[in-house]
Amino acid sequence: MKASYSSKKGVARNLLFFLLLFFMLPSMAIAQSTVRGIVTDDNGEPLPGVAVVKDGTSLAVSTDIDGRFAIKASEGDVLKFSYVGMESKTVKVGKENELNVKLSSSLTELDEVVVVGYGTQKKVNLTGAVQSVSGQELIRKSTSNLSTALQGIVPGLSAVQSSGQPGADNASIEIRGIGSLNSSTSPLVLIDGAEGDMNRIDMNTVESISILKDAASASIYGSRASNGVILITTKRGAEGKVKVNYNGYAGFSTPTYLPEPVSAIEYMTQMDKAYVNNGQDPVYKDIIEIYKTQGADNYNYYDTDWKDLVLKDSGFQQSHSVSVSGGTKLLNVFANAGYYYQNGIIPNNSFSRATLRLNTDMQVRKWLKVGVDAHIRQATAIRPSQDSAAGIIGSILTMTPITSALNDDGTYGYGRTGYNPLAIVNDGGTRKDVAPEVTFRAFAELTPLEGLYLKADYTRRQVNSEGAVFIRPYDTYEGGRFMMTYPSTSNNGTRQEERTKTVNQQFIAQASYEKTIERNYFKVMGVFQAEKLDYNYLLASRQNFQYDGYEDLMHGDATTAGNSSNRYELAQLSYVYRVNYSYDNRYLIELNGRYDGTSRFRPESRWGFFPSASAGWRISEESFFEPAKTVVDDMKLRVSYGTMGNQSIGSYYPYVAAVNSLSGTVNYWFDKNLTTGIAQAQLANELITWEKSKQFDVGLDLTLFKSRLSLTADYYIRNISGMLQQFDLPDFVGMSAPWQNAGSMRNNGWEVSIGWQDKIGDLSYYVKANLSDVKNTVTNLYGKEYDSSPTITREGEALGSYYGYVADGYFQSQEEIDMADCVYGGNKANIKPGYIRYVDVNHDGEINSKDRVILGNSTPRYEYSFTLGGQWKGIDLSLFFQGVGKRDLYYSGAGARPLVQNSTIFKSQLDTWSPENPDAEYPLLLVDAGSTNMNNIVSSFWIKSGAYLRLKNLTVGYTLPKKWTNRVSIDNLRLYFTASNLFTINSGYKGYDPETGVTSGAMYPVMKTFNFGINLDF
Repeated sequence: MKASYSSKKGVARNLLFFLLLFFMLPSMAIAQSTVRGIVTDDNGEPLPGVAVVKDGTSLAVSTDIDGRFAIKASEGDVLKFSYVGMESKTVKVGKENELNVKLSSSLTELDEVVVVGYGTQKKVNLTGAVQSVSGQELIRKSTSNLSTALQGIVPGLSAVQSSGQPGADNASIEIRGIGSLNSSTSPLVLIDGAEGDMNRIDMNTVESISILKDAASASIYGSRASNGVILITTKRGAEGKVKVNYNGYAGFSTPTYLPEPVSAIEYMTQMDKAYVNNGQDPVYKDIIEIYKTQGADNYNYYDTDWKDLVLKDSGFQQSHSVSVSGGTKLLNVFANAGYYYQNGIIPNNSFSRATLRLNTDMQVRKWLKVGVDAHIRQATAIRPSQDSAAGIIGSILTMTPITSALNDDGTYGYGRTGYNPLAIVNDGGTRKDVAPEVTFRAFAELTPLEGLYLKADYTRRQVNSEGAVFIRPYDTYEGGRFMMTYPSTSNNGTRQEERTKTVNQQFIAQASYEKTIERNYFKVMGVFQAEKLDYNYLLASRQNFQYDGYEDLMHGDATTAGNSSNRYELAQLSYVYRVNYSYDNRYLIELNGRYDGTSRFRPESRWGFFPSASAGWRISEESFFEPAKTVVDDMKLRVSYGTMGNQSIGSYYPYVAAVNSLSGTVNYWFDKNLTTGIAQAQLANELITWEKSKQFDVGLDLTLFKSRLSLTADYYIRNISGMLQQFDLPDFVGMSAPWQNAGSMRNNGWEVSIGWQDKIGDLSYYVKANLSDVKNTVTNLYGKEYDSSPTITREGEALGSYYGYVADGYFQSQEEIDMADCVYGGNKANIKPGYIRYVDVNHDGEINSKDRVILGNSTPRYEYSFTLGGQWKGIDLSLFFQGVGKRDLYYSGAGARPLVQNSTIFKSQLDTWSPENPDAEYPLLLVDAGSTNMNNIVSSFWIKSGAYLRLKNLTVGYTLPKKWTNRVSIDNLRLYFTASNLFTINSGYKGYDPETGVTSGAMYPVMKTFNFGINLDF
């Protein structure tokens, strides 16, 4: 009985337990619910593989490919989120079951990997002067091309935009100053390892850009590295879900500067003033009264606003780019399609560009990866055929308002001796240039052994340029009378067609081996490179087209047919090495060398060796530096020295005594018949070789306060030798002089880059600043001097310095003239009050060419930029300022000086000298002032400061909250507005852009742009 009772008691106890458990289940279900969410990075991108751990338990999950997770947790539980390269984060579960978690990068500047020649290196281990820019930083500027986007980004890189013309608004780039006297000064540009044009690719495809500035980093490219190297790496696919990105904008553009012309009455008033100053009677006095009483007309009394009549107020631009990327463990793909269109302020002037890119990577084996890339581009540029865009604008700004543009009957006015900008842009014919381009690349990477890396890489790039020009003549009339057909030499129209085919091929075989033995790290790399260039050019033309609308070449008069052609080849072989050694991550040594052979030079002298050596000391890794580690993250000193070359010397066969067929200039008599022959046009120099640049650099890299503050500073000396020159020969030689390696100069300068980034609550902000300077000195020209007004190049001075007379205000009265010790020209009777007074510099009692001195230089000095930016709750703002601290500009020619060369006068030029206005900006106003008085000789009077500060870019964006965009399956949606060249502060003459350096008025102005855009991620 006892046993039975015990058994029943146990059953009852168990039953009670299960009953209690049953009633507790609902409450347990409520407390232990499923928490879901998504984990993203700072840019809002989902993070797959993030570990989510419930604190104090072994319960853990990982985010999926979309960054989503689900985990059992109760209110009050703590979840830990961790991911490699990101800062870990803990979140306490509240009443909400949805969590959106953002992880910030834990990678500091020390972990950054930088692209260098033939590979990559951690930034912390660099011993050369290399600076890297992310593609994302450039994209946000919304510029039309990559070179313009680089302005002010890196100290030591000077990018000057001298035009705003559609398709020709790229910037000219120099690294660490001017690198040559008569050869190319542009840096070598490599796109994914092969030479290319940075302005021909879609910026949305750029992953990063590395600028190699010193010999340690650039000498590995040998005979083409003297002017620095720019390495562009395009984007590639990565393992993960397929991502689609669209970035597009549209907007308008207006000129930054255009001088304002005066009215016809104001022009004639100023002309009469000039006639009186010339000692002549006024010419327009009665005509001015007719204008005032009867008004202007389009028959005899013109009041033409050429600027308003010919130019548009604004241009339009749009850009669209779609990228698709993603992949698996076996195949990664990046694809992009882009389109850009821009028209300008000149009618019938536009540029369009369409691009396609496909980059693929296939992991065939664990030790073998192969890739195939393709890039296709087609660009089309259209403009009036009879003059350049800059020439048209220059003529518009100098045409007087009393010349005719369009008559009442619809015929074109006579303009200036037939040249009528309105007729040229509307009916003068069109030039159309089409440039299709295809680049193909295939490569294979092998890692058969630990530390061993092998690579083979082949690239072929072909550019076919096609240009077609038709010059259509037009008739001009004035006062109802036929004046002339312009241009008079067109013979019922001229058709010209050009075809250019350029093929570049490159093969690279590369091997490297690295190994670490205790604290010693070694890496050795060797490269073989072969390159070949083929160039073909053909031109054909005809005149005298009899029927309107029939403008193809075949419809021209066959008797007027003309043609021309050109062809050349270039080949180069190279052997490259690099050796890296570091001890304990503190002491760094790198040796580079390149042995180049080029077909440009004769076999006996076509090979050259270009070595460099560099070292770095990471002071912050020393034991004695330990107390400072709480503040200083990394501190490194760098030093380098090396040699580079410049083989871009113009001719592809400079050592060959070439002959030319010169019809009309080289003729011979044979059997009483005059026969066109051939002759040597220039003496050859068999000893010619590349120009060389030897550069010393010392630098400091510093990061502080957990990588919030970064500083890079460099000082360098760049000695350039073997510069090409031609020396005078006696006339009886009958040929031009050969080019010789006979000249040297020096660039010495410094660069500083500093940045701060931090976060205060939801506000992330950053400040960046760059400042650099380079001083150029010509050291040896072997007795030669280049005196080419208004500049001179001679030993001991900067290249292309302004050279002229020193101005000392105006002569204010005849008494001052009579009391002067001497005057320019020697005859005081030719001087009037209001003329510029010049200084007798050498005190010899005469003012002549011996008194000319160096007055300044147009090379920018103290180039600077600074960026202010931040992000707060989806709103981002960036302001980018850029400028020049010192620069001299010489203002000359029609458009820069009132009434020069029979041109007009602008509203900004009305402040001319008179006895009542003795401190005027301009001297005494004279008719045709360019040729009748001495005020226009080269002097310091016409040199003004070209220093400026410009708001180069303003960007405002708003990223919509995830909870909104996720509802429509959009990962990220950002709306933005960008504006460029918003305002400029400068002290030069009004109406001229100090950045361009063009002061004659014949320029297409740099444009202010205003764009509205959208960026979408799916």
